[in-house]
Amino acid sequence: MMTPLFKGFLLSLSLIAAIGAQNAFILKQALANQHIFIVCLLCFLCDVVLMSVGIFGVGGIFMQNQILALILAFCGVIFALYYAFLSLKAIFSNSTLALLTKGKTLSLKRTIALTLLVTLANPHVYLDTVFLVGSAALNFSFDEKIFFAIGALSASFLWFFSLGYGAKFLSFYINKKPNIIKIIDFFVCLIMCMVAHSLSLYILEKIHIL
Repeated sequence: MMTPLFKGFLLSLSLIAAIGAQNAFILKQALANQHIFIVCLLCFLCDVVLMSVGIFGVGGIFMQNQILALILAFCGVIFALYYAFLSLKAIFSNSTLALLTKGKTLSLKRTIALTLLVTLANPHVYLDTVFLVGSAALNFSFDEKIFFAIGALSASFLWFFSLGYGAKFLSFYINKKPNIIKIIDFFVCLIMCMVAHSLSLYILEKIHIL
């Protein structure tokens, strides 16, 4: 039987590791070698707040409020499809990933604003961190929830900083091959479409239950 700490770690890692808008933005900043520590730290701190809110109470409210979950899922579909469109557009132009790796410098203030936007304006983030992580901790005692939260947040910290600095380490090699950037954009587009499809199935299932 998995301990709450290990369960929290695995669940959090499985949700965060899927390439979404947030991870794609971290990749962009890492490949451009711009403010990567701040970006990773902000993403982690957002998870600290959102997961803590979900684990220590609000997750249960989300689980019981089917209408709210449906609204979030629907907004998540729109957000995922829009981000998929931007990634697809980048493949045929010199925008997003490709543009960032060709010298467009973002100020620290703008980087912070974009990091918060891509994190907190994405409804899918709330479904993962508050709804799914929170509901997974419903049957734990308060002490067990603390260990569950430690495990979940450890995975978040490990993933964001590994992704950011791993991509930064490889940026010297990747930036010499522009086609790799376009391949990354393609996979971001593909996975965001998969996220939209998954959320659409979730919506249909909830509508059927209602």
